[in-house]
Amino acid sequence: MQIEVLEEASPPGAEDVTAGLRAHMIEQTGTLPLVPLTLFLRDGDNRVRGGIRGAVILCWLQVDHFWVDEALRGQGHGSRLLDTAEEAARTHGAIGAQLTTSTFQAEGFYRKQGYAEIGRLKDRPPGHDRIWMAKRWG
Repeated sequence: MQIEVLEEASPPGAEDVTAGLRAHMIEQTGTLPLVPLTLFLRDGDNRVRGGIRGAVILCWLQVDHFWVDEALRGQGHGSRLLDTAEEAARTHGAIGAQLTTSTFQAEGFYRKQGYAEIGRLKDRPPGHDRIWMAKRWG
């Protein structure tokens, strides 16, 4: 047996790892839905100025990427995006949402949206913390 280290996003064989994990999850939990979700915030010129990428997995919305153009922050766009993602996730049976953020990112924003800290890793990156947050509905 050998171990390969590859510094690419999707090298040959990467999907085998995902498929193996998915098969194990199904064996342990049944065929819970896996629904990818992508939301875009577009301006009048159809340019993407923000969005969310994630998935409903294991009955939770997992927010993987969330961005709003700096010029548009503080105008309610982020709240609307997150509310819309949560509503879409609920239609697929999600009971809550989870995400990670950093102390240099949007911790305060998420707290205002009802998210609570469920874990913290200090010095990731050095001088900042990584924060795991979640919000359960109902």
